[in-house]
Amino acid sequence: MSRRKDKGRLAPFVPLDKEMMNCPAWRATSYGARWLYVHLKQQWSFKRKNNSYIHLSQRDAQDEMGCKHRDSISRWFRELEYYGFIVMTEPGSLGVDGKGKAPHWRLTEIEAPGGRNGNTLMLPTKDYLKWNGVRFQDQQGAIKRTREWRRRRVKATTPIITEVVTPDPKSTDLDDQQVIRLQAALEGRRR
Repeated sequence: MSRRKDKGRLAPFVPLDKEMMNCPAWRATSYGARWLYVHLKQQWSFKRKNNSYIHLSQRDAQDEMGCKHRDSISRWFRELEYYGFIVMTEPGSLGVDGKGKAPHWRLTEIEAPGGRNGNTLMLPTKDYLKWNGVRFQDQQGAIKRTREWRRRRVKATTPIITEVVTPDPKSTDLDDQQVIRLQAALEGRRR
């Protein structure tokens, strides 16, 4: 290309909206989810108006981001969806030829095609500004398996008390072993 054509042109970049970056939902989002959002926004093209057709598979995101575990990628997709930064427009599926299709996403900060024929640009919904303040709690994938494993492990190591010792009401002094047994018995009754 000639120098005249390139004069005044910017190098390729990913723009992020300041209003979005200053909102409480963005600050509550994890760093991995933010980085995933940048990679999703990189797929967006102003000229093609492809906002509802942005697709990024978990494997491609894993390669682009350099992440080791695909469970993290899926958790970050759920997190972005929870806070209202992205909306799934078409779920992933297995194509007719046997190849998988990645889900299609819409970024809520950008206008998207809509209307009857899909040729009208709809205003951005900015769902992240409507966040209710409740933080994201993941209940799927590896985190759920880890929580269940820890719960089973604690349950298995909890001692079972079969004998309850009641102190003699007439005696005023208790030895240490009796105090420990009483506390353990009370703990067992509370459960």
